[in-house]
Amino acid sequence: MKEDQNNIFETADLGTASFLVTKGCKLIQAHRQSGRYSFVFEDKQKCLQLAIAYVNSDYSRFDATLKNLKNLVN
Repeated sequence: MKEDQNNIFETADLGTASFLVTKGCKLIQAHRQSGRYSFVFEDKQKCLQLAIAYVNSDYSRFDATLKNLKNLVN
């Protein structure tokens, strides 16, 4: 990866990553290792602002409810 390491944003949270892609952030790397996801985006500042927006949004509440319902039937 040739991106400036100071200008990347990495998250293991699938909900956050989905939100960032939906909002137009550029995904530059994605992988799964030892059961853990890693999604890497460019433009750290933009991604940080959007990650905060995600936490305060209905998208985050939907994601949490979806996980709770899934756990209810497992």
